[in-house]
This record gives sequence, C-alpha cells and structure tokens, in this order.
Amino acid sequence: MHQRLRFNVAFLIIAAVLLLHGPVMASEAAQVNGLVSVEWLSNHLNDKGIVILDVRTFPKYLKSHIPGAVRAFGPWQKMNDKFVGFMAPPVDELQDMLQSYGVSNDSLVIIYDQGLTSTDTAKSARALWTLHYLGHDKCAILNGGFNAWEQKEKPVTAKPAIPLRGDFKANVVANKVITLDEVKQRLKSKTSCFLDTRQPHEHFGHEKKSFIPRYGHLPGSLLIPAAYITIGGQNFSPAYLRTTKELGDMVRGAGIPSDKSAEIIVYSNTGLQAALGYFVLNNVLGYKNVRLFDGSVLEASKDKDVPMKRYSWGWND
Repeated sequence: MHQRLRFNVAFLIIAAVLLLHGPVMASEAAQVNGLVSVEWLSNHLNDKGIVILDVRTFPKYLKSHIPGAVRAFGPWQKMNDKFVGFMAPPVDELQDMLQSYGVSNDSLVIIYDQGLTSTDTAKSARALWTLHYLGHDKCAILNGGFNAWEQKEKPVTAKPAIPLRGDFKANVVANKVITLDEVKQRLKSKTSCFLDTRQPHEHFGHEKKSFIPRYGHLPGSLLIPAAYITIGGQNFSPAYLRTTKELGDMVRGAGIPSDKSAEIIVYSNTGLQAALGYFVLNNVLGYKNVRLFDGSVLEASKDKDVPMKRYSWGWND
C-alpha cells in the first residue's frame, strides 16, 4: 500500500511539473533559433497564444492556407515619405496592423511564406525582423513555408481566419535598424562590418536592378547572397534553410568577424533580402549586434555623398 501511495504521489508530482512547464516548453521550442518545423507547428497548431501569419499574396491565401492562419501580406515595407526607399512603415501603423492580425505582447507569432525560393523566405524574415524592431522576440519562421506544409500532407483550408483584435504595444528597439546618416559615419570610421546579401553580379557592379541609380556596393562590404541561404526550390521542393553548420561555414568563409558582439550592418537592394541575412546572423548564429539598413542600396545610391565601389569585391577594397 505504501509503495502504491509513493507511486501515486510521484505520478502527481510529475504530472504537475508537465502541466506547469508544457506550454513554456512549447514556447521555448520556437525560440531556440526562431525557426520551427512543420512537425512542430502541426503539434502546436491549436495551442493557446499562438498567432500564425501568412505573408503570401491574398489570392494564394484564399486558395488554401494553414488552418487558423491570418492573412498578413502587410505592408511590411512601403515607400517612405521622401520617396527614397521601401522602408518600415511608421510604428503606429505597424502596431495597428499587428493588432488587426490578433497579435498581443504575449503572443507566440509563427510566420510562413510560400516556401519555394529564398525570396519567399526573405518575406517571412522581413516580418520577423519587423517584430524584433517593435520589441517582440516571441516569433519564428516555418522552415520550408507553405510548400513544406503541403508536401507533408498537413491539413489546409480555404476558410479565412477572422482573428480577435490583439492589444500589441510596440517597444521599439532602435539598434535593430540603421539610418543612412549612421551608415555614412560607419563608412568613414570603418568600425563596422557591412554585409551585402544581393547577387554577386550586383555586388561586383556588372549589373543592377533598373530602379537602382548606381552600380556596385558599399566600400568594404562582404558578400553572402540571400539566394545561397536556402536549399531546394527545384522541382517545387521546399526552400529549407541550410543547416546551422553550413550557415556558420558560409559566414566564416565570407570573412564575417567571429566576435558575436561585432556590429554587422546588413543590406540588399530594398531591405527585403537583407532581412534574411539578419535572421541567419541574429537568430541562427547568435550575433548580438546585427542591424538592418532599411533603405539599403536604393536609398544609398541616390545620395551622391555615399561612395559605391564598382568592378571589385568588397573584401578587397
């Protein structure tokens, strides 16, 4: 009888511990590196406090989406009032947008995209960076996006989710972003590491997007193309993030400092692909001082006071 009593007491203690820590563990699982798997999301789909954001286009959302996911196309970026770049909208607009998506300060936000290309993944990364900028770290990206979800035959629906309005309040983290004036200062002082996430031919200055005024890169920039950060995408395979080891090797090979406290300024053409570089450095590899140049090359190349190097690789400037 005493043995049975001891067993029952032990069982109750274990059950109580699991009950107390179950939701916390679920939340922590998504916070390891800001990335969750299809299996994780499938197991936690109906957890209290989870908000799922679908950042794809409205037609794709209407066709089918993950059950409970909110249509969250944005805008996560828009042309700023000076018409110099596609940047984060004003904080009050972003706060209102997130509230309309059902986000509160205690929400665990899971973001997904189409999951076919690195540009798709960058859209999720841009949303995640925006949440970080607004002071909300409880967020993660679905690895492989909607494509991975479908290929693993998880449930989908065409019924739009109508969320209850959240009460999210922004608490801006200023060092998540860097302005053009600050970039000019860093270029003069040469105290920061600049990372270009565009394609090699854009970095070298051989080609550029038609809407970018000048060729080349910011002097001294290192290069990791956003397109190299994911694998897959061929024959409609999911665009999964590369392994932590591969990404670490890539970062070291590009010449990025091993000091995790070093200031690293990430940019692209418009700040979209740059968000994917931010995600890898900040979330996956644990760098503590990664800043996104929101205006990126679109803003910088319009300013004649900003030097742009052409026909060279940044590491050799």
